[in-house]
Amino acid sequence: MSLHKPHFSLIYKGVDISSELDPMTLSIDYTDNGHGEADEISVKVQDKDGRWQGSWKPEPGDLMSLTILDGSGGVLPCGDFEMDEPETSGSRSGDEMTIRGLAAPITKALRTENTKAFEDKNLSAIVREVLSQNGLSHEGQVDDLMFKRVTQRRERDLEFLKRLAEDTGHYFTVKGTRGVFTSIKSIDGQPHALTVFRGDRSLLDYSLKHVTAETYSKAKVSYLDQDKKETTRHEEADAKIKTGDVLKIAGERVESASHAKALAKSRLHFKNRNRLSGSISMVGNVRLVAGVTVGLVGFGQYSGKALVKSSTHSMSRSGYTSKGDLVDARG
Repeated sequence: MSLHKPHFSLIYKGVDISSELDPMTLSIDYTDNGHGEADEISVKVQDKDGRWQGSWKPEPGDLMSLTILDGSGGVLPCGDFEMDEPETSGSRSGDEMTIRGLAAPITKALRTENTKAFEDKNLSAIVREVLSQNGLSHEGQVDDLMFKRVTQRRERDLEFLKRLAEDTGHYFTVKGTRGVFTSIKSIDGQPHALTVFRGDRSLLDYSLKHVTAETYSKAKVSYLDQDKKETTRHEEADAKIKTGDVLKIAGERVESASHAKALAKSRLHFKNRNRLSGSISMVGNVRLVAGVTVGLVGFGQYSGKALVKSSTHSMSRSGYTSKGDLVDARG
């Protein structure tokens, strides 16, 4: 196989089946999700002799590891996936097997509902404890917030950490054996991973729009001050939104003014980052992954900094392409 042609490496149940699988592969799609979602894989193969319905039939729980190589030295280690919902189909043009999977760590303990209270711990300690219980290391910058009590009530660990992130100004995702729980500013504020020019030959198509619905110029939090035993209010503004509604947050457990500030800013961020939405499709680019920022140049008033919310890398007989779903980078 030419080193100048995009190709893949597929390890199935510990065995490299890339060469054997390549001639019958119709498509491989890898979806790299950002905050709070599991990565996904889909492999579609020809099944002319029925082997994928018989002795080669994949079973739920089988492990597959995918790596994409762009042919120019770029490598995208997609990770390990646990098979889920293998599907056979056919028509007059032939039979096919589609193998789908979710990121392996997500499918195990992180999906089990738990009830637990965390007392007198800072945010970083809570995150590390939950991740450690799932065999995951922690990566990222965590703001210094102290909690008297945080309760996880009949929530999956993945859901709990996602909620905790959205209440405190952080992003959370799992990549392999790493739990990435990091502040919004550490992601949105990073330098561009790549710059996309309108008219560049590597840009296949794009779609960008500005959204005003459900954007907010301010967020107001009403909470019971535990020391004063009275209702207190806190307000945060988004300077980028000139006109908009006020996001009212009530009924949340808030311990202090610092928690109210973090909650208001975080909820405002997750609402208003959708002010810009859209997508770009490119000739296969391993740098177009979830969680990186992209500089958009030459797009008029749509130019600027965007965050890749998720990306899909597709390989087929017609080539290798990458698509990034974008939101506004608020940092």
